[in-house]
Amino acid sequence: MKLLIRYTFIALLMSAMACKPSQPKQTVPSSDLVDTDFTAYLPKAESKTDDVAEQTPQGQEELGFPEGDVNVEVDTILTHLSERDLGGIQVYRILVYSGRARDKADEIVDFLKNEFGNYEVEMTYEQPNYKVRVGYYFDRLTAHGVHTSLKKKFRSAFVIKEKMNVDEIARRIKKANAEKAAAMEINEEDDY
Repeated sequence: MKLLIRYTFIALLMSAMACKPSQPKQTVPSSDLVDTDFTAYLPKAESKTDDVAEQTPQGQEELGFPEGDVNVEVDTILTHLSERDLGGIQVYRILVYSGRARDKADEIVDFLKNEFGNYEVEMTYEQPNYKVRVGYYFDRLTAHGVHTSLKKKFRSAFVIKEKMNVDEIARRIKKANAEKAAAMEINEEDDY
């Protein structure tokens, strides 16, 4: 046993002596390792002293704030946008119902048209669900205001964002204006 311990001790001593001592570390500052001069990547500032005015592309008129008849201005803006292919305009809608029961979807549409007649209610079928959407809003704040009033009756309602074709928006605006004009004519007849 003593012999085994001696051989083990000698083997450990020889292996310790056989190891090469480690090299001292060389410290190199990190600024030498990485080039921190990013001036080549920064954008160059143009130093023009001339007054630079925005110019509209050739053949297009400049669109500013609407003056006069707003509906004519809206129509010109919409036709201008429809000529450019933007992939649609972002609108916010409220999804009131999404499910497989058509009877329930029809019931919700009827309820919304009777109770909230000023909202545009639409039921679509996207396989396998019927979806009931309400309104078209161009800003999220307006959509959220309507959403809070609908949330009292329909707890699962939420605001969604969609892209809508410019021609479809123009058609809906004309339809709304025609309905408003027809409603005003009916009110004028009731007054007499």
